[in-house]
Amino acid sequence: MDLGIRGRSAIVTGGSSGIGRETARQFLEEGVRVTISGRNAETLERTRMELAKATSADIHAVVGDMMKEEDIVRLVESAKQRFGGVDILVNNAGQMYSGRFAVMTDAGLKEQLETKLFGFLRAIRLVYPGMKAQRWGRIVNMIGGAGKEPDPYMFGSGITNSGLLNLTKSLSAEFGEDNVLVNAVCPGWVDTNLWRRNAQGLAAELGAQSEEEARRRAARKNSLNRFGRPEELAYAIVFLCSERASYITGVSLNLDGGRLKSLW
Repeated sequence: MDLGIRGRSAIVTGGSSGIGRETARQFLEEGVRVTISGRNAETLERTRMELAKATSADIHAVVGDMMKEEDIVRLVESAKQRFGGVDILVNNAGQMYSGRFAVMTDAGLKEQLETKLFGFLRAIRLVYPGMKAQRWGRIVNMIGGAGKEPDPYMFGSGITNSGLLNLTKSLSAEFGEDNVLVNAVCPGWVDTNLWRRNAQGLAAELGAQSEEEARRRAARKNSLNRFGRPEELAYAIVFLCSERASYITGVSLNLDGGRLKSLW
């Protein structure tokens, strides 16, 4: 299927690994010119080189921290200078702030909010004028399922993600008349470095004796009884950014193997 986005320009934050890297790869295969960002310069450049070699496509990389407004400005300006504008924004950078209320700190919550809620908002603010002017744009926000279904263990992430769901729905209504579509993807457990960094805490929460046991117990919480793969998330993200999704906006798509049992 031709997704109708060849020649478009995309920014993928958190693009050096996991879901972001796979999303960038699939965009490149569709003929999209891609700018990836991440905090680790070495990892980011290695990813850029590997994806450029694998796809023979045009990929740009900008080191940046989504907690820092000046880094977001530099990222967007660099993408515009390289490719002439930004048609697609995938807000993927972020972290999982896990743990119950007793261990949550103000500093930890502020970092989560700065990275995701304010980071996403600032990036959108910078790319939207250009999208509005050309009457075409796609924005996808990566949001966790705890924003829809509160989980005591995911208390900090749940607070942030609920705000991002509101942001996504509100902006989809405001930007719709300009043909700028705003959607969200809500992943469950996915086999990425993010899971591995949180495996020890999850094992303690689930009463598991090992990380492998914690993985099995977590997987049993969804209908497919397994973790997702980064490419499975990327397929949906790229589709939502395509011309084939031209009548989809304001959606928060659960990509969690059936974990959430709610009706929305």
